[in-house]
Amino acid sequence: MNAGLLYQNARVKSLEMNLLGADRLQRIADAGSITEAMRLLVEAGYPTADSYDEMLSAAEKEAARLFNANMAEGYGLELFLVIADYHNAKVAAKAHYLGGSKDGYRPEGSLAISALEEALEKGEYKALPAGVGAAFTALDGLKARESLLPSDVDYALDRAAFEEIAQGKKNAAKVIVRYFDLLADLKNISVAYRAHRAGFSREKAKNMLLPAGTLSERDLLKIAEGGEEAAEKMKADSVVHDAISSLKEGLTAYEVFTDNALLSLLRKERYDMFSPAPIAGLYIGKLREIMNVRLILARIVNGVDKEVIKSRMRELYV
Repeated sequence: MNAGLLYQNARVKSLEMNLLGADRLQRIADAGSITEAMRLLVEAGYPTADSYDEMLSAAEKEAARLFNANMAEGYGLELFLVIADYHNAKVAAKAHYLGGSKDGYRPEGSLAISALEEALEKGEYKALPAGVGAAFTALDGLKARESLLPSDVDYALDRAAFEEIAQGKKNAAKVIVRYFDLLADLKNISVAYRAHRAGFSREKAKNMLLPAGTLSERDLLKIAEGGEEAAEKMKADSVVHDAISSLKEGLTAYEVFTDNALLSLLRKERYDMFSPAPIAGLYIGKLREIMNVRLILARIVNGVDKEVIKSRMRELYV
């Protein structure tokens, strides 16, 4: 198994050279027009396209293709595909139940987007993963009672996703387990803090929490009831303190904090050839890079102040 991992990591190391470093990203940010910026991106290996949206969509699909092609088996890397599947299930569900946009789809994981849309249209979920089907069934019930909210879609499918991840984690490498534990913790901290700000009852906050992560339900409910004052009393080495500080700045700041924390975890094992972290790091790092490029190109097109965009930029992998 290690021989296969060594081979895949060797391939990944060569592919890292295609990632944008800070200098190349700055050159793109300094471009005088969207045409110049896109030309620089093509020179850096991005696909040629008529618009920057098409270019970045194609780049995301290529990142997913490379991840699948280099995904060593037996380490839990397939759990990243679970996240992609459930994200797309959320987009499909919000479009079906609430008339939401389909623009938020990400490259497919293990589940075809067409399968999600067809299942929702027919109301038949047997062909879908059990967790997705159960979530859609529950959402059908809320829709029938005319009580379905966008947040219900998020909570139902996040819960189902992490129940599926919990099973896959049993055979995953330690770094992959830590990644998804941290992701669950950061989601739960956000849920608990927002429940506090909204004045939700303890029972409602409890029902919103994911059955995953390293933080205890007791501590999370303390945050739901006492907010930042309760968080300050928790142990000093907890991620809770930094997370709460970020949440106080707003949802966008917290999304940046979350993305940076997760990438940092993978970056710590970037040079460990016996770890699956370099494979996951290249994939997640490329997605973060594309996110930064999207912000830069949108700023150029819309004339947004550079300082506004700077606060939304994610850390780079290289």
